[in-house]
Amino acid sequence: LKSQPLSRCLSLPPARPDPPDRMATGARLGDEFRGPAAVTVAYFVVYYAFMILQLRSRSDASARASERGQEYDRLSCRDEGARMGERTFLNALEQMGPFLVSLWLCAVCVSPDLATIMGGIGVVARLLFPILWSLGEGGSWNIKVELSTQPYYFAVFGMLGPVATWALVGVNIMDWQTGYVALASVGYFVLGWALSFGTGVVLHTVTRGAYHDDGSGAE
Repeated sequence: LKSQPLSRCLSLPPARPDPPDRMATGARLGDEFRGPAAVTVAYFVVYYAFMILQLRSRSDASARASERGQEYDRLSCRDEGARMGERTFLNALEQMGPFLVSLWLCAVCVSPDLATIMGGIGVVARLLFPILWSLGEGGSWNIKVELSTQPYYFAVFGMLGPVATWALVGVNIMDWQTGYVALASVGYFVLGWALSFGTGVVLHTVTRGAYHDDGSGAE
């Protein structure tokens, strides 16, 4: 056998290239989705802030009950502060699904810009919920709370409406002039509530007979 040069015998095999660092991979979505992403993060920040508000409101209610020589029971508590904290958090939880689904459907199917604007309105309106509630007599619910809930519903229907228009007739309202988009948003709010209210009334009419009190006292 022919001898090989010592330097060749001692040489190391070429190093294999390092596998790509998956953690360093860039975002899959384009920059146009940064707005809806930011709105999503903002909603969850508000949501967890409301959770802290709920817990601290319960603690305050418990302290007030102790001062009166009573035992605090959050399930039957009539403390207005505790009630405000409970409804603020639970309402945000109840509305989380409709809001986030509407936000991302609008962003993907219609326009990330429209989703960002409407979503921002919704988050700000949601943040005002406990503040407006606390303005009532003794900190109780009052009509000012509607200044939070109705703009919030305006935002949700303002995102769902364009999605429905695109799904049903293939029209993207963002191709319209800005003034028409604004008018359409108001129309979606009115139409959304009309459809929801009408459907709710029909469902109530159909089901209420099953719960008629015939005086028998049966449960």
